[in-house]
Amino acid sequence: MHKWQMKYLHYSLALLLLVGCASEYKSRKPVTPDQACIEKIRPTGVNTSWYTTYIDVIGRHISGLLLIKQMPDSSRRVVFTNEAGVTFLDFQFNTDGSFQVKQVIKQLNKKAVIQTLRKDFELMLGIPFRQSITEAWLQDGEVYYGVPQKKETAYFITTPDCASLRRMELGSSRKKKVTVALWGNDLSAPDSIQVKHYTFNMVIGLKKIER
Repeated sequence: MHKWQMKYLHYSLALLLLVGCASEYKSRKPVTPDQACIEKIRPTGVNTSWYTTYIDVIGRHISGLLLIKQMPDSSRRVVFTNEAGVTFLDFQFNTDGSFQVKQVIKQLNKKAVIQTLRKDFELMLGIPFRQSITEAWLQDGEVYYGVPQKKETAYFITTPDCASLRRMELGSSRKKKVTVALWGNDLSAPDSIQVKHYTFNMVIGLKKIER
């Protein structure tokens, strides 16, 4: 390889590394949190609802029925079964922030899988946003309200005029990892929900069953 080719290769690799490390949140600007907007838009989670549901993860597809149920003590259960009634998972999210695995099939009974699904459902249920929200940023015409989660931050994202909730998001200091989008007029029982991962190939889709 000629010297100029080697120099070009080194430059290209350095450029790719720089692009790969660029922060998706680099253009955001800190703003004062709008407490009225927080109280109006803060996600409080899905109430008792049934959804047809699929999970596509790294080339595998699981589908069935998912029940989100608010219990008398205000804890929430998430139960995912197939059409024959076999339970894939049964998780409980308690009001004190604790989490219980009531049941899970062998194929999903791995620490990393359970932790990933736990974070997904916590974001969907608005659990991170029960805390006091003291930070906000403006980026690309949207307002990000953030709550620290160890090495990550959970956001709910609104329009600048606080007219609507755009989505929820979980990200590291540099990049987004998960988004949760809700559709429908009643966000406590949305018509459909999509959970999308950005660090690996995984999507969860839910469509409400009218009863």
